[in-house]
Amino acid sequence: MIVRFVRDSIRRSPKRKALIIAAIALGTAVATAMLGVMLSIGDKINVELREAGANIVVTSRAAALTGGVGGITEAVTGRATYIEQSQVPKIKTIFWALNITGYSPSLLAHDGQLTIQGVQFGHLREMNPTWQVKQGSWASDGSNTCMIGAGVARRNGWAPDKTITVVGAPCKVSGIVSSGDEADDRILMPLASLQALTHKPGLVDRIDVAALTKPEDDFARKDPKTMTSKEFERWNCTNYVTSIAHQIEEAIPGTEARPVRRVADSEGKVLDSISGLMALITIAALLSAGLSVWSLTATTMMERRGEIAIMQAIGGARWLVATLLGSEIALIGLAGGVVGALTGVWLAKLVGESVFHDAIQISWILPLLIMVAAMLVALAGAAQPLRRALRLEPAVILREGI
Repeated sequence: MIVRFVRDSIRRSPKRKALIIAAIALGTAVATAMLGVMLSIGDKINVELREAGANIVVTSRAAALTGGVGGITEAVTGRATYIEQSQVPKIKTIFWALNITGYSPSLLAHDGQLTIQGVQFGHLREMNPTWQVKQGSWASDGSNTCMIGAGVARRNGWAPDKTITVVGAPCKVSGIVSSGDEADDRILMPLASLQALTHKPGLVDRIDVAALTKPEDDFARKDPKTMTSKEFERWNCTNYVTSIAHQIEEAIPGTEARPVRRVADSEGKVLDSISGLMALITIAALLSAGLSVWSLTATTMMERRGEIAIMQAIGGARWLVATLLGSEIALIGLAGGVVGALTGVWLAKLVGESVFHDAIQISWILPLLIMVAAMLVALAGAAQPLRRALRLEPAVILREGI
């Protein structure tokens, strides 16, 4: 009986029911798209933000002491102020090695007023894809060429193909690079060349690391020394920037890995802002769908007062009448949810391709949850009109001839 009642009821007023399905489909489509993007956006935003450069800087622990305590000098600490270049690849051996998108070892030196940085140009370019070569072309490792920061080039009037003297050795300018940071005021030359000129073979004083990380929360900011064993295991097995830095320190003894707070904090703020906005849009879409269902269902219940009164007059309990009408509304909500979920998956992939230039992968669980949510939204929207119709006295309605 319930199946026949629901089937016959759905056939009535097809336009109004089509409007309810369309309202639910529109709301659930937006919800599916927003949730799909929000659940997949973390890693994609991290990848985009990794173009901003390193979010972890590794230096020698002794060098950090030298910088903080004026009485400790290089003469005292010696090689301890540097990192053995052979130790650098150990960065890719940590637990979160797959999250390390790149690293760039370097060595800093001074020649009068000039600041020279020895780098491996392949790693440097991988770490900083937004750097622009204003003139000339990139220098290559193993050559007698160098890159000039835009600020240094402007102050000294240097141009590509000019031969300059760096640390007492000639070096041909290959290009002028604009980075937007301190590299604009430096001369970049092959790491091996600067090591030879400064008599520091196989040594570096800094490693810039780019890693895909999870935005920090209150738990991530706890001091690992105060954590219990279970808390420390949870912290260490989560890709926080601090936990990755800790693992790098363990992989390369004698080093200090520090998060670049400007970059790490910006990642969390950007992700939180975008996620909050998408969550707000999702709630607004579902709320609008529920209000549309309420408006259309209220009109329908007013028209079907006589039918409801007859069912109650012949012995139908309120719960039975509510079940019949609720089943009808739930099925309509499910139909709208199916259409909305499929449309939302397509919209999410479209957003991924247009914004991140990569398709967003959506788990099959999300469309199923959206279909359930669609039925709940339909029932919630119809609850007040249905309750109001069931409270009417059948005798009064039938006496009025409605």
